[in-house]
Amino acid sequence: MGFPLRSAVVSTFAHATEAEERVLDALRILLPEEIEIRRLRLKGHHGNPIVSLEARIERKETRELWQRILNKLRGGEFEKIAMVAPGRIDKTCHLHLRFDKQLAYAGGLALTEGGDVIHLRLKVAAYPAKRKVAVDLVKKFLQTK
Repeated sequence: MGFPLRSAVVSTFAHATEAEERVLDALRILLPEEIEIRRLRLKGHHGNPIVSLEARIERKETRELWQRILNKLRGGEFEKIAMVAPGRIDKTCHLHLRFDKQLAYAGGLALTEGGDVIHLRLKVAAYPAKRKVAVDLVKKFLQTK
């Protein structure tokens, strides 16, 4: 089976209470070295400064991104991804995964439901572009690993 992931967007927020460089370090454990991280200054609900950090990854680098994720996953996390992935594919064929930002800073990856996350949105190359096709592709792909 071919590699079914076409592109990705990796994003997170650096809140005023966090050291932005540490948040960047957490984000970089996922990213191939040549990927640019876009930085956008925002204001929170109470006027507090927030920095949005986002990287866009295209075809060639998506495979490297996936390999980096596999290399950093904590024990049992791959099985968890395989279990939850079908339910995290939306109607536009994007797979959404959320990784614990604090653990990423420490050098590992684990899925989380919390709010302090690194969000990963992966485009599944499904033809025709239908959710069911994307779900089937991802299930087969994750079974081969």
